[in-house]
Amino acid sequence: MNAFSKAIVQVVLSLFIVFTSCVSGHSVEIDDSTIFVEAFNAYQQKDYLLTIEKCDQLNQVFPDSPLRDVTLLLIARSSLKSGDNERAAKSIALFSSEFPESSLKTSVDDELKTLAVRHQKGELLAPDKALQAAARKVSTDRIAREREVALKLEMERIAKVKAEQERLAKIKLEEERREKERLLAEKLAKESIKVVITLREDTGPVPVGSNGVLPFEISNKGKSSEELLLTMIAPKEYGAILTKAGIADEGVTKILLAAGESFNGTVQFRMPPGLVDGHRSAMTIHVASAKFNDVNFQKQATVLSAAPLVRAVAKLAKPKVTPGEKLRYRVVILNAGSLPAQNLTVRLQLPPQIDFQGAPDSSVKQELNGTLVFTVDKVDIGRLVEKNLDVTVRENSSIGQELRGQVEVVNGNLQRKDIFTASASVVVPAK
Repeated sequence: MNAFSKAIVQVVLSLFIVFTSCVSGHSVEIDDSTIFVEAFNAYQQKDYLLTIEKCDQLNQVFPDSPLRDVTLLLIARSSLKSGDNERAAKSIALFSSEFPESSLKTSVDDELKTLAVRHQKGELLAPDKALQAAARKVSTDRIAREREVALKLEMERIAKVKAEQERLAKIKLEEERREKERLLAEKLAKESIKVVITLREDTGPVPVGSNGVLPFEISNKGKSSEELLLTMIAPKEYGAILTKAGIADEGVTKILLAAGESFNGTVQFRMPPGLVDGHRSAMTIHVASAKFNDVNFQKQATVLSAAPLVRAVAKLAKPKVTPGEKLRYRVVILNAGSLPAQNLTVRLQLPPQIDFQGAPDSSVKQELNGTLVFTVDKVDIGRLVEKNLDVTVRENSSIGQELRGQVEVVNGNLQRKDIFTASASVVVPAK
């Protein structure tokens, strides 16, 4: 962050401290959920530096925000895309340290994971293309050396076999010649099997709980007909099967292709409903010769899940409240995923020292056990829904007591439940 940006953040922080300490009902409040939505929308527009700036502002002004996990991920992804590998690694390492059990870990890009590992080893992650080229050259040279050694060993083995064969008695010479001819014929037959698998990966993310399709083609590029055995390798919960194109309900495990012929098929699967947005999973098509089980080919694709990513922020209008004070309790439901969130049921547990008085929106209902319930039909991508409650701090609340509630959000469509801890306020003496 440049000096100008730091100055802006410092000004915002100073304003926040002044305004939140004001006892007047006309105080101005900086809101963490609004800042995050601004950062998220900047990322959607590929303005990654602005995204980082907004996220830094959020972390400085609201260090205990319940949005910190997704904010760290957003900083890491934006830093990677803007070329700051060092910042990307530090952010993803900080995320892993602070949220080791987070379900969002499965959505982290492999490149970010690699940068984090290198950072933890103390490497300097400068965006140097020359070093990348040098690394590729080292890899290429190593492969060349391994191939050279393997070729040398193979030549030595052939020479030893030949010497041993010449030592054998002449009566076995004809048998050895025939066996050699057989092995050579088998080797040539195996080498003549040429199969090309083409698997499309441009179908885009698949919504959780829905069916996905990956078109593929298997072509026989050899000079003879081949019988091929097909196997689908994928996590069990996806229920992935290989089918013939246009016949989605009939699995295919064996095909016969003439020379030059191709088979068009599809990978049919169902994206599990409990996955987070951006979850990555590998699917591999394995093709083996029915005649030679050691002759096989495979092609892998990565499928991504698309899902809403709902977060809830709940807090009193002020961080410091007094016994008997009447004020607003604000609940914000936001969506940082790639699909709209629909059919949400929100259950709100107020702090025990807070009494619910009503709400401008009559859709908020109170159950017998005191839980407040309301529904949200839809939260679009990068949007938020707000509910305001009228509450009163109990007269017998202890000075210094922390008031903190809880929000439970149930996605009826995905059968997913997330629980969030509300931001805390503290009871102080009345002035």
